[in-house]
Amino acid sequence: ALGALRLDPASAAAQLRFGLALAAGARWQDAIAPLRDALARQPGLAGARVALVQCRLMLGEPGQALVEACDPGLLDVRDAFQRVITDFAAAGALSHRADLLERYLQRHPRDADAALALAADLHALGRPSAALRWSEHALALRPERLATEIRAASLIDRGDVEAGLAAYRELPGDGDAQAAARHLVLMHYDPAQDNARLFAAHRDFAQRYLRAGEPPFAPSASGPDRPLRIGWVSPRIGAGPVATFLHGLLAQFERDGFHHLLVALQPVRDAAGARLVALADEFVDASGLDDARLLQRLRDLRLDVLVDLAGHSTANRLPVLARRVAPLQLCWLDWFDTTAAPAMDAWISDGWLTPADSTQRHTEQVVRLAAGRLCYTPPDDSPAPMHDGGGTPVFASFNRLAKLNDGVVDTWARILHRVAGARLELRAGTLAEPATRARLHERFARRGIGAERVGLYGELPYPDLLRAYRHVDIALDPFPFSGCATTCDALWMGCPAVALAGETFVSRQSASLLSRLGRDEWIARDRAGYIDCAVALAHDIEAVRANRPALRESVLHCLCDARAQATEFASALRVLWRSRCAQPA
Repeated sequence: ALGALRLDPASAAAQLRFGLALAAGARWQDAIAPLRDALARQPGLAGARVALVQCRLMLGEPGQALVEACDPGLLDVRDAFQRVITDFAAAGALSHRADLLERYLQRHPRDADAALALAADLHALGRPSAALRWSEHALALRPERLATEIRAASLIDRGDVEAGLAAYRELPGDGDAQAAARHLVLMHYDPAQDNARLFAAHRDFAQRYLRAGEPPFAPSASGPDRPLRIGWVSPRIGAGPVATFLHGLLAQFERDGFHHLLVALQPVRDAAGARLVALADEFVDASGLDDARLLQRLRDLRLDVLVDLAGHSTANRLPVLARRVAPLQLCWLDWFDTTAAPAMDAWISDGWLTPADSTQRHTEQVVRLAAGRLCYTPPDDSPAPMHDGGGTPVFASFNRLAKLNDGVVDTWARILHRVAGARLELRAGTLAEPATRARLHERFARRGIGAERVGLYGELPYPDLLRAYRHVDIALDPFPFSGCATTCDALWMGCPAVALAGETFVSRQSASLLSRLGRDEWIARDRAGYIDCAVALAHDIEAVRANRPALRESVLHCLCDARAQATEFASALRVLWRSRCAQPA
């Protein structure tokens, strides 16, 4: 390339070859000048434009890459555009990629593939109203299953739960395992579901998509009391429920009888994940592996016990675990129903979430921990649980909008009608989108509640989220998919929570926490009782505010005893292991 440049320095082709050679040697910054020179000499040189975009992305400059990519000389050359779109995805520049796709579709509005890709990107970015618009555009161009799924999920994610679930029900039953697993998750948001139908759906999924496998090795019958290798397996080792509920347990779990391996199915990217990694005896990065390689990697770990923290939830690898990678396999924490996998031996719960007379069915053995299924670990630097300011009562829910079905919005509107001047504050990631805020304000307006009484806010960093509760008096729990970590946060900050207990596991999460606190009076049996409870708390608002420090102390005592939970969890694992050892090989 350098020789060609010396022979013909005015040649665009020579400048392009020189720039490409520099880029190939990872000299991204040096490559920019010759690539620009090539474009100055020959503006329609799409290869130079593609290379410029790649250099900017490799330099960590996605904004500049977007500027380069929006040139008509690239937008109108489909092959070059496809290469650039792939490069933006590889660089993790999803929001810039979405902007680029939208620019492209302004020029080529009938490109169904681009419309579908944009809908998928917008959904992943937490912009459900925009994703809904582009999924419907893609469907108008070319009806297909993925566009319908994105449309249905977008409706649910912006709170139009009933419409989204109806769209899912209309899908043919010929999807792949990932699509079917997504539907299993979303079924739990449906107010019309019951335990019998949920169990049937999980059994059907297992029969269709989970391939059973023989144990790769049997436990030693002579070693029921030997130290055990436990693999804690999750695609979400980081901020969120896994960090909230695993941290305390792992920190307190005994080391003499157990060796703890933390297995990440996706990369660990944040400080909360790093803290979990530091608590493990061994960290295993199993991200990016296909099913065959993951199966072998997990079996090579020679685990005695595998604890699956994902079940059927997003990014799970249950089809691999269903082939068995350890003699004893359990499901716990970030899944709320049976897995229905024959290779999953036990399911960890408690007597509040899964009472003995529960209609919920499991293919696994249900193990009930007396200390509670989950132990909440609040941040060490939590703000004090005081109320800032006075004034009329403020209700709040910081749950995702997918939980706000019409029955929930009806109920909350009735509470606001009965408590003069009271406000409702909602926080969720999707509320950063103006169109989604407008849609939710419209839903309340149809029920006679003006926008001035409903504050809608996007998500906050966790410390700021906790501080936001200092402006809240009473947490309102959605139904039938109740809160869990969000309810713990509210209670920790001194806000009573009003919950409606149901029959399914997901409808009992907040109620179980309140029962453990000895606050059964905040658990309603029907919507009328829910409204009465919220109104009664609001009418005694000064007492509610004065009780905030005492409520935190109660949470600390009843929901945060990691040592008790770890002791009981270890005992339960040992009992299950001894039982497994007693079985014939």
